[in-house]
Amino acid sequence: MDIKGNITNLELFDVLKFLDISKKTGVLNLRFDNFAAKLFIKNGMLYFLSISDNIILEKLIMKHLDLNKQDYVQMLEKYRSYYKTVAGFDIYFFKLGVISKDKENEFISNYIMEALNYILFLSNGEFAFDEKPLPDVIDFAVPINFSSVLSECKKRRDELAVISKVIPSKNHIPVITTNKTVGSRPISLSPAVWNVLSTIDGRRTVNQIIALSIENDFFIIKTLYNLLQSNYIRLEPPQNTSVPAADVAESIKKILKEQLGSKADKIPINLNNMKSDKQSVTKVMDETTRYVYMFIDGNKAAKIDSLFKQLLMSM
Repeated sequence: MDIKGNITNLELFDVLKFLDISKKTGVLNLRFDNFAAKLFIKNGMLYFLSISDNIILEKLIMKHLDLNKQDYVQMLEKYRSYYKTVAGFDIYFFKLGVISKDKENEFISNYIMEALNYILFLSNGEFAFDEKPLPDVIDFAVPINFSSVLSECKKRRDELAVISKVIPSKNHIPVITTNKTVGSRPISLSPAVWNVLSTIDGRRTVNQIIALSIENDFFIIKTLYNLLQSNYIRLEPPQNTSVPAADVAESIKKILKEQLGSKADKIPINLNNMKSDKQSVTKVMDETTRYVYMFIDGNKAAKIDSLFKQLLMSM
């Protein structure tokens, strides 16, 4: 039996509960505004989740694996060149055997959980369940019980409901406070919390901090909430976040000139093609990833990534 619908009318949370209870086997196809996902389900258990937006995989790789940005981008480009898409790259990556056996199960489980928690909070999209045997290629992950995942998701929802009263918009700007008040709540400044703190400069919005950090969205939002409650930071209201495409193009050109010298002029991309729409910016961003990143320093590539994402988020 095929099941189709709109996530606006029927929550994905309820769809997964139905597939869990009815012990279905097949592929749940999801399509959102900017990406697609596939959930591979057998007897009501989640065997894998493939998502075409690779930012979650990239963050986990940069945080947990001994793999530099250039090597990762080369793998992604090799896949894109052959298949003409980035959909399914996560399956390809996990089949490469790049991850050591002692880290493999934990890493893949973390990836599935992060991706699932991300899509469960989206409210616009379409789903279609294709009831059929799973493809043989899906044989590298430990099956996950939906009940525990959905229970954890409910806890996140409850936490976010509280957090949203303090951080009502991701366009707000966190600012580090210079004088902590007496009686401030203490907070443990772990390396992950420092990773978030290091991105706060008094100008970046919450959205921009999420784009820059290697931590996941929920951890960042919760960390900012705890920092606010502890008076380490304060929150400034949203400002005009419009970013001129021409300014971003000039900043990227400057980085490329510093890194590549005269060869920068021979790169087959036209940064001036970026207009005031996401489609043209995404196209130039993809071309930059394809032709540039393998030749420049990883930190500079991350800076260019940040500039593109800043421009996209301002649209």
